Amino acid sequence: MAWPVQFLLRGLRTIGLVLLYYVFSIGITFYNKWLMKDFHYPLFMTLVHLAINFCLSALTRQAMQCWTGKPRIILSWGDYLRKVAPTALATALDIGLSNWSFLFITISLYTMTKSSAVLFILFFSLVFKLEEP
Repeated sequence: MAWPVQFLLRGLRTIGLVLLYYVFSIGITFYNKWLMKDFHYPLFMTLVHLAINFCLSALTRQAMQCWTGKPRIILSWGDYLRKVAPTALATALDIGLSNWSFLFITISLYTMTKSSAVLFILFFSLVFKLEEP
């Protein structure tokens, strides 16, 4: 296949995947806003969601071990507490507080606030010298 056709197909695939991501992202935002009108327990909803993710991840790891025959990597409790727990806590708080915010703010303000998070990440990565200017 000639390179212009391959380039065009790759570009169309990328555009399609980006559009698919935005459709699902916006859909989940509107769904959460709709759900929070009557269900006033966003942190419980987040807990259930993350517990389901945990169970599905364990099931997937087990299935991959059976399929590939490779043993799973097992982390020590110290590694879990030092490396996994802070990330898990930050993620749980991000999702839980985002869902909770639907009780108090509009979707427009939520979208603008979440979109500006990247700027704060960049700012603090520069402040803590994790990135160079």
